[in-house]
Amino acid sequence: MMKYFNQDFKTELFKTIEEIENNSLVEIVVIAKSKSANYKDVSMWFGFGFLFFVYSIFMFSNLEFDVYLIYFFTLLSFFLGYFLHFLIDPLRRLSIKNARMQKNVEINARAIFQKGGIHHTNERIGVLLYISVFEKMVSIIPDRGTENAIPAQEWENIKTGFAGIFEKSNPATTFLEELKKCKPIFNQYIPPIENDINELPDDLDINL
Repeated sequence: MMKYFNQDFKTELFKTIEEIENNSLVEIVVIAKSKSANYKDVSMWFGFGFLFFVYSIFMFSNLEFDVYLIYFFTLLSFFLGYFLHFLIDPLRRLSIKNARMQKNVEINARAIFQKGGIHHTNERIGVLLYISVFEKMVSIIPDRGTENAIPAQEWENIKTGFAGIFEKSNPATTFLEELKKCKPIFNQYIPPIENDINELPDDLDINL
């Protein structure tokens, strides 16, 4: 999935951000990450479940097995279950509660918003769009000035549009389409001013 958010995406993204910022006072920052947490604990439990399943087969089977075979295959089953779960994203995603993924995405987005200084613009008009690919979620964090300037219903429409990008065959292209839809909204409620300067780098990258 991360392959869609490649250099071609970044090139088109910067063009789109430039168009929006040339037509409004808002400052847009987009950051895409492969995931917001590693969820290794869930993979551990999956490994233990697989171990218990294999051990139960040995214990209740009518066949006789060498004790060393039982020992080593039981241990091996844990690592097999762990790595299968950890490496297969759809399986891992299905076994993690949606509320937990949402919480991790929100925490990461707000941490990036603070660490990246997106709240330091003079007019408090920064907006972070944080893409978390594994969780298939987009978190939008507007600064106070932007949030207050745009009606709540407009924000709901924007969030709904971005929430559906992973339902499409090419999430990156759909993301850009949704971002372009924001241009007239920002222009209407946060119009540009003379001698406006770009206060936030478009290629901002934050490691937590």
